[in-house]
Amino acid sequence: MRLLIIGAAIATLTTASTLAADWPQLQNGPGHTGYTPDEPRPPYAVRWVRDLEEPTASAAQPVVAGERVFVGTGRGTLYALDRAGGETAWTYRTGAPIFGTAAVAGDLVYVTSCDRHCHAVRAADGKRAWTFETGAPLWASPVVAEGNVFVAGRDGWVTALDAETGEFVWRNKVPSLVMNTPAYADGVLYVGVGDMRVYAFDAATGERRWVSEKLPGSAMREYWLVAAAGCVITTVDHAVPLRTHWGRMQKEVMQPFIEAHKTDDVLVEDGVFPRLRAYFERHPDLQWLFVLDAATGRQKFIAPLAAVEGGGSTPSPPAVGPDGWAYLVYANIHLSASGNAFFGRLNLATGQVDPLLDGRYAGPANLLGFPGHKPAPGTRWPKHKGDFFGGFCVMDQGWAVSLGGRIAYPVRDPSWALQAPFHNWHDLDTGDGGYVPGDLMDQRRIGGKGTYGSGFHSTVSPMAVAGKDLVHKSPRSVVFCFEGK
Repeated sequence: MRLLIIGAAIATLTTASTLAADWPQLQNGPGHTGYTPDEPRPPYAVRWVRDLEEPTASAAQPVVAGERVFVGTGRGTLYALDRAGGETAWTYRTGAPIFGTAAVAGDLVYVTSCDRHCHAVRAADGKRAWTFETGAPLWASPVVAEGNVFVAGRDGWVTALDAETGEFVWRNKVPSLVMNTPAYADGVLYVGVGDMRVYAFDAATGERRWVSEKLPGSAMREYWLVAAAGCVITTVDHAVPLRTHWGRMQKEVMQPFIEAHKTDDVLVEDGVFPRLRAYFERHPDLQWLFVLDAATGRQKFIAPLAAVEGGGSTPSPPAVGPDGWAYLVYANIHLSASGNAFFGRLNLATGQVDPLLDGRYAGPANLLGFPGHKPAPGTRWPKHKGDFFGGFCVMDQGWAVSLGGRIAYPVRDPSWALQAPFHNWHDLDTGDGGYVPGDLMDQRRIGGKGTYGSGFHSTVSPMAVAGKDLVHKSPRSVVFCFEGK
């Protein structure tokens, strides 16, 4: 698949400028746009691989600040690794598992733990600076902005703390637990709550600004909200996996489309999006991606995309570019249980979808083809151009995306198939791409399995892109560092 321009809004901490060579908190900033102007170019080489020999939360992301890489584990350990070689610089122990991503601002590292505390640790030596106790285990990652650390927990309290001292600034109560990470943009903190509503708070005072309508689904968990381009974006989990509805969607959406285009040389995917939008209008309870207006909380449009569920877990949220597009992985128009996943973009102003396909042809020609459609004799499908590179088995894997300049880094959890994450790269101008570092087998040989195995049909974290470094964590216990040019 040819990918075009991907960008995302540059998120910065207000307490200190985000250095170009750092990735200091979840998806590089409080808005979780997943973008940095740093652009490590191929070819990529393994810099180091480190098996922590402790389980880690699959969606948690390593962060990079200065000469350190920080990552928490399911045994409650915050590791500070040497960025150059992966050796342990220091460790800090909390009293329970760490499910979220750490955040770094100034001289402190912040981490939330299931021991009900937010911990502030000195980045230089791992010594405790302060802790703040909440009423229940903390799953969501800390968010740092405006000189504050924002903490939201399973006790339903949203709290702002002074980032330097840990002193209480404000707090507000929501009606249910918070399991995914809030997002901050333009003076507002957005929180996804277990009552299936998004709440907006004034980040300085804690005053509630708006509450969205109740969203369909059973939970907002494991991932994070995205706040950018005047929008708040969330994905939702469904109690019954959406793939159980694929047969009906295939009958109502795809069969008429294929019948209408069965003599075409190639299938052009654009014609499917209006059909999918109409389908979700008839079945709004099956939506999984919600784009809300940041000023009002109202849904802006219906996103006409089928979800890649990662084996039934919450689909991963997109990255957002300064051009006003959201970039994400979605299921192909075949809606196949073992088909390809596509990488495309969604216009946040209009709801338009651009599948970013070279020559406007749709896969999965290299693997499965479409029932009822036979391309004209002699039609050739350029290798890795008509499908998403490495995008096999959409219902069994989680995808996550990070962006460095004009290079996209989609990462997926392939689970049982190869027992190692797939680290992909895509040049957004040429459509060229490949694996980081080399080929599929390379990724097994460099230690993808780890002490606790690798994928397990669940969520997966994006890459951290910092300078020339690409830092990633497998869904279990292995941390990878790759280096580009």
